Amino acid sequence: MRMIILAGVAALGLAMPAQAQRSGTYAVEGTAVDGSRYTGSVQLTATGPETWRATWRVAGEVTNGIGILMNGMLAFGYFAQRETGTALYVVGADGSLAGRWTAGPNGGVGTERWLPR
Repeated sequence: MRMIILAGVAALGLAMPAQAQRSGTYAVEGTAVDGSRYTGSVQLTATGPETWRATWRVAGEVTNGIGILMNGMLAFGYFAQRETGTALYVVGADGSLAGRWTAGPNGGVGTERWLPR
């Protein structure tokens, strides 16, 4: 089963999120709902002081999402393979993000980690 790339993601900024959260390219490592692993990249772009755009590239597919930063959390919504989804990420002190995502009517939860390049 192909991983539905999430463009909906959220980041909990625990330790100084303003310093850790930044625009740029991130390597992506994840686990799909079915347990399969995947890799790819995501381009994260600030679109305002509290808003973000993400473009995932995984398994030859491109997914776009929009996010909002609030109280140290960056939450994204996305549409991929005819399904809507959401994700939530915690921002690490090193600028990495770790989170969980879900998509489609059947639910299930996948995980994802972003590593700054």
